Amino acid sequence: MKRLVSAKDVVAAAARHEDIYVDENTIVTAQAKDVAREKGVRITCGPKPEEHAVKEHAACEKPVADHAAVECHKVDLTSEGKGTEPALTAAELEHLIAAAFEKGIWTKDDIESLLGKKESAIDPNIVPVGVSGRHIHLSQHDLETLFGKGYELTKVKDLSQPGQFAAKECVTLAGPKGVIQKVRVLGPVRSQTQVEVLAGDTFKLGVPQEIRLSGHLEGTPGITVIGPKGTVVLPEGVMVAARHIHMSPSQAAERGFHDGQVVSLKICGERGGMLDNVIVRVTETGNLDCHIDTEEANAFHLKTGSKVQVVR
Repeated sequence: MKRLVSAKDVVAAAARHEDIYVDENTIVTAQAKDVAREKGVRITCGPKPEEHAVKEHAACEKPVADHAAVECHKVDLTSEGKGTEPALTAAELEHLIAAAFEKGIWTKDDIESLLGKKESAIDPNIVPVGVSGRHIHLSQHDLETLFGKGYELTKVKDLSQPGQFAAKECVTLAGPKGVIQKVRVLGPVRSQTQVEVLAGDTFKLGVPQEIRLSGHLEGTPGITVIGPKGTVVLPEGVMVAARHIHMSPSQAAERGFHDGQVVSLKICGERGGMLDNVIVRVTETGNLDCHIDTEEANAFHLKTGSKVQVVR
């Protein structure tokens, strides 16, 4: 009976910080190979070091190149004739697949990948959309001024970027010309308070429209923030967020992007078009997501989860 290495096995090995050792009687699914590349798990031909010493001239004595395929003796499960005897009979293969399904070892995607019915490679230029409304990030000092000493944010839901969340708390923004209520606070707290509004909001508030990347606050307008326990007058920190795509270093390398790269987005559909000046942001904590605000999303009939095409 052949041994099967699935994506679940790779995830489990990654959690244990272990490599996977295989031989010519092992089947490694295409999905497992993809996950191995993503998780940094080495799939190596040969016995585990603690089980047997590797013989000097063993056929399987080096790691699999790029985790892409097992370089041991290749076995054709279906070939007939050509001087190669099938490793499994049709009945044995059927029994193997049925048992793997029953035990949850294989999924439909695994089988489709093995049979070549599914393309496992990603399209590097297709990215998901995350639509962002007006919101505020608070420093711990400003959070306590607005909500009380020692106050902590109450998480409502996680956001697309790891560690980021929408909080239950809301504040009021007061500008020279107007007020906007119920502005959502996002967590966790930051070193400096940052207010992200829509382009249309700047007219209602009466503040200049500064388009910036997150954290680039020098020279931005200020505003008054009102909470249930106090008020904070910000000398700067109000911005309209520049369009951007978040991704991790591994996602960027896999897709051929680099931090700071400026690209465009092609949107299909009835209200399709192009969005230029989209900035790629590669960070250790990033996760693939293209952030545009609600005004931009409404103009192109997009919503969170929509897919758009990157034009380089």
